[in-house]
Amino acid sequence: MAEISEPLENYLKEIYELEELKGHARVSDLILIFGVSPGTISSALAKLERMNLVTRKDRKINLTEEGRKLAEKLIRAHRLSERLLTDIIGIDWVRAHEIAHRLEHVWPDDVLERLDEILGRPRTCPHGHPIPGRVEKVEGFKLSEARPGKYRVVMIIREEEWVLRRALELGLFPGKEVRVIDKGKIEVDGKVHELENALAEQVLVNGTE
Repeated sequence: MAEISEPLENYLKEIYELEELKGHARVSDLILIFGVSPGTISSALAKLERMNLVTRKDRKINLTEEGRKLAEKLIRAHRLSERLLTDIIGIDWVRAHEIAHRLEHVWPDDVLERLDEILGRPRTCPHGHPIPGRVEKVEGFKLSEARPGKYRVVMIIREEEWVLRRALELGLFPGKEVRVIDKGKIEVDGKVHELENALAEQVLVNGTE
């Protein structure tokens, strides 16, 4: 396979994450994520198709087996980089996510394996997204769908800056218990917060035991 550019690697990553959430990606999803024209997206997808990394059928975009292997390598490098930056270096998870976008492209395989070992082979990134091959399926539902009661945060769905920053402000970390008081109002660590629906749509939770 020909060497793949960093921008095309980024497309593979986003398609992988969309497959995790919805089973496939669409051109409209990629336009929203990358903020570019449909023509730019189509050109990138055409290149990835020629490299046998993606398939397109009925407007649905999916990774081929080879595309998935490459995407998983990048995703693993990204999520382990985030763990290094938050758990070892102590950087907040917003900045860690930004820096990991650069680190994911440079780790040699042997160094990444050593990093994984040092970190204790974590199951997820700081935002709750699984390290490829360690969690079969993330179970839960959106906080926006939760009725009054107690829940546990599982994952921050879309790792956009405003989402991560707002979740950080409210203390909505994976594993954290949250009580839904009413629609738009939650309690975390004994403090009551107003919760905008746009954020509630991006927080995956499940019931507490």
